[in-house]
Amino acid sequence: MSESPYPPKFTQFLTSNGIELSDVEAGKVPRFIRINPSCADPNAVIEALEKETGSTCTSVDWMPHAMRFYSLDSSARISGCPAYESGDVYGIDVASAVAVIALGIESDDHVLDLCCAPGGKMCLIADIQGNSDDVVGTVTGVDISRARISTCKSVLRKYKMRRFRLFEADGTSFDVHAPSRVGKWTRPASISDEPADSAANTSKSDSDTPAIPSKRKAENGGVVENPAKKPIQTKVKPFHATKLVIGDLQIKSGALLYDKVLVDAECTHDGSIAHLKKCNQMGWEKFESTFFDPAKMDNLETLQRGLISNGFRLLKPGGVLVYSTCSFLKRQNEDIINWFLGANVGCAVLEAVPESDKFPVAKALAGESPHMLRFTPTASNTSGLFVARLRKIE
Repeated sequence: MSESPYPPKFTQFLTSNGIELSDVEAGKVPRFIRINPSCADPNAVIEALEKETGSTCTSVDWMPHAMRFYSLDSSARISGCPAYESGDVYGIDVASAVAVIALGIESDDHVLDLCCAPGGKMCLIADIQGNSDDVVGTVTGVDISRARISTCKSVLRKYKMRRFRLFEADGTSFDVHAPSRVGKWTRPASISDEPADSAANTSKSDSDTPAIPSKRKAENGGVVENPAKKPIQTKVKPFHATKLVIGDLQIKSGALLYDKVLVDAECTHDGSIAHLKKCNQMGWEKFESTFFDPAKMDNLETLQRGLISNGFRLLKPGGVLVYSTCSFLKRQNEDIINWFLGANVGCAVLEAVPESDKFPVAKALAGESPHMLRFTPTASNTSGLFVARLRKIE
C-alpha cells in the first residue's frame, strides 16, 4: 500500500481489513437501476431515463442479463422520473443484489429476509420467484424499526408484490415459520404433526415450551384434562401481509422452515465510500469512536451473531442462508462466518456462490476462503459488500 496521507491508526485500520487506499480515494460509484421484469418495453424506458437524467444507461454485463441491471452516472437522479414513479424501474445497488442472487431462489421457495428494509432485495426475491397465479413461493420480511418496515411496506405495495408479509420484530428472536397456506394452496395436513428441528440451534426450540392442556367435558358434567391436545400457539400479527398469505395459520413445524434465508446484517456501513470519506469532515476522534469503541463493536458483533444464528434456526435442512454486510471490517464479515462454522461443526458448510467466477470481486483476505466474496469500489466499481453462502446439512 502506498504512503498514506491519513493518520496511522486509520492506515492500520485499512491494512488489517484488506481495504485498499484506492477504495477510500475512489470517485463516486455509479448509480444502479433494475428494470421491472413486468415492463413491456424496457428499451423505451431506458431511452426515457437517458433523456431525463442526462446519463447513459449501461448494462451491467456481469449480472444475469434477464435481471436487467444498468448503471447511470453517480449524479443521476431517478426520483421524479415517470418510469421510476410508475414502477418500471427499481433503484438498488448491484452489489446488494448479489446477496439475493447467491440464495439461488426457485419459484416455490419460501424466503425469509431477516433485515428487510428498505425493500429492494425483497422485490428482487419476489421478481425471481415470478408473479403468475401458479407460483406458491413467498417472501417474509422482518425489521425491528417501525419506520424502516413502513418504508418496506410502501416499496412492496408500489411494485404490486403479491405474496409477501412483513413483521415488525427483532430478527434475533423472530419465530414465525414459513406459510402453510398461500391463497388456495396449502401444505399437507400431516405437517402439523412434525416437530420443528432444534438440532444445532442456538435459540430456544419449540419443544422447550410446555404444553398448555386443554379441557373437555366429562360424562358427569365435570372437566378433565386432555393431555393429547397440542400446545396453544399465539399467532403473531403481521405489520402487513398480502391477501394471498394473510390467512396463514402460523403452524410451527419442521416441515415449515424456510427454504432460503437472507441475513443482510446491520453493520457500521463503512463499505460506503461516502461514509468513509466523512472521516475527514467529522474528525478522527469521531471516526475512532465509531469504529474502535469496544462496547459498540461488541454489541454489534453480538447482534450479528444473533441474526445469523436465528436465521439458521429457521432454515430447513438442505436450505441456503446468505450472510451479507455493507462493511469492509473483517470482524463483521469473515470473523462472523468463521465463528458460526466453528459453533455449528457438522451442521453448516460454506459454499461457493453460484456463478461467482463472473463477479468482479476483490482478492480474498489472507488465510480466508475465496468463497467469502468482497465487492469494493476498486475491484467492482460498486459500494462495499461482503457475501457468504452457507448450507444447512441434512
